Order: sequence, then structure tokens, then C-alpha cells
Amino acid sequence: MKKKRIAATIGLVLIGLFYLATLILAFIDTPLAKNCLMAALFATIVVPAVLYGYMIFTGASRGDSEDQPSAQDDEGDS
Repeated sequence: MKKKRIAATIGLVLIGLFYLATLILAFIDTPLAKNCLMAALFATIVVPAVLYGYMIFTGASRGDSEDQPSAQDDEGDS
């Protein structure tokens, strides 16, 4: 669970930086700023999708055992 939280925090910080870069670059009128603006907009869409795919892949490869309680945990409560 801790890896998911770290990945989510990193993704949130990156998206925030991309939004800030997009806002700043939108007001600068140079060819370089236009290219950087397009890159920031692209990354704003791609980074969350890649992080979501990473979380799905890691959960599927491990069987998602951390998120679901096992049957042995429930037997001890009775």
C-alpha cells in the first residue's frame, strides 16, 4: 500500500508542476514556449494514465494481496 501512496504523491506533484508550467508558458509568446506548452499539456494527460497503468499492473502481478484481507484473518475473529 505504501508504494501506491508514494506513486500517487509523485504523480500529484508532477501534475501540479505541469499545470503551473502550462499556465506560465501560456503567457509567454515565443516558439520555444509554444513547444514547451504542448509538451506540458501532453504530459498532463500521459503521466496520470501511465501511473494508473503502473498501479494496475503491480496490483495484478502481485495478486493485490495487500488490499484484500485473507480468509485466515476472518477465521480468528469468531
